[in-house]
Amino acid sequence: MCAIVDANVVGDVFGVNRTPVGADFLDWLETPRARLAVGGKLLDELAKHASFVKWAETAIADGRVRRVHRKEVETAEARLPKAQIRSDDPHVIALARISGARILYSKDGDLCDDFRNSGLVPRPQGRILPRGESANARRHRRALLNRTDLCPNR
Repeated sequence: MCAIVDANVVGDVFGVNRTPVGADFLDWLETPRARLAVGGKLLDELAKHASFVKWAETAIADGRVRRVHRKEVETAEARLPKAQIRSDDPHVIALARISGARILYSKDGDLCDDFRNSGLVPRPQGRILPRGESANARRHRRALLNRTDLCPNR
């Protein structure tokens, strides 16, 4: 299973004061089946956070990070239908297309809308990690992260 974490929630996942959603996501990232897709501009944004860099050093060695080369992300971004994009994060959409990641953790509403747009992120449909803190939201989060049809571990 492969997912993308947006830079606007990196502290929620890797920071000292993790949110319950971030903690659930990090718990999942620590499992052998998890893969975090990173690359291009998003990797630059995430690398500004020392807590992410520290986690990534171990995760890369363990094979839990799928790095996509900057040039690939930039090429895919240039090919996106600009008229359909609402967010200022086309590099995240390009990364999803290349990596096959279909789960996104973000608080950016426009990016979430773009990620669910099948014209931008083709089948299987992009899914947004539920951000609620209720038991029901946590169940949905765990069920989503345990799906095997949203991104193969390549």
